Amino acid sequence: MNTIEDLTLGDIEEVEQYAGVPLASLGDEKAPKGKLMIGLAFVIKRRENPKFTLADAKAMSMKEINSLLSLEDPTQE
Repeated sequence: MNTIEDLTLGDIEEVEQYAGVPLASLGDEKAPKGKLMIGLAFVIKRRENPKFTLADAKAMSMKEINSLLSLEDPTQE
């Protein structure tokens, strides 16, 4: 499975263009995250399935996106 660590510079550029914010803002608690997470999910999942769309990424649950981006709190089940 591809993860955020597998992103290329081109992937990061595409995510930042879609989101309108730098990837580094993922760690900023005050920065909006919706478009950034959609963009990340899109480029990561598209590697596994070239037909994966932005609409597919938007339909993902927070649990799915957190798992994909490895943002889950390991103490939560």
